Amino acid sequence: MDQIIAGRFPTKTEADVAAACMADYVATNDICIFHNNAPGQHGVHPGGGDEHSDPGAREAESPHTSAAAGLTAGAIGTVVAGPLVGLAAAGVAAYTGALLGVLNDLGNESDSDEKHDRRPAGIILAVRIADQASENRIINALQSQGAVDIEKADGKWWNGEWMDFDPIAPPKLVAANEIRSE
Repeated sequence: MDQIIAGRFPTKTEADVAAACMADYVATNDICIFHNNAPGQHGVHPGGGDEHSDPGAREAESPHTSAAAGLTAGAIGTVVAGPLVGLAAAGVAAYTGALLGVLNDLGNESDSDEKHDRRPAGIILAVRIADQASENRIINALQSQGAVDIEKADGKWWNGEWMDFDPIAPPKLVAANEIRSE
């Protein structure tokens, strides 16, 4: 396995400039630039997508639960007041329950603030660490050229490419205290 340092750039031009800045101390065959698709768009599964379910939708049951309670109330109304009144009551109660369930979640930002450890889309500049002494220099170059989400990884590097890059694996980000000036 090879040690790899990678950073994400918004454009290929910015990644190319950063790669050119490293040309004096990194071999061309140890630099790989590629595009990483947005989360959910990697086509890992035969039907498309990356995961069996969307991590952001895990708490989506509350409107359905409220609607089910409304339908139950309508069913009870059918027994008490008759089928036509019960059917109308069930529809109104289900709609009201779903609406209240959604309104109950409005303003609850805890889910949107939560990170799902998903790698954002962007241009990835990956560098194989052929010489351990150049690791800090590479990290500093990525940072000074505007890379975000600088990460360390162990991977298979072959013929100038990061062969086993996993777009859905959580990145192991380089902590700010790991970046030392030369």
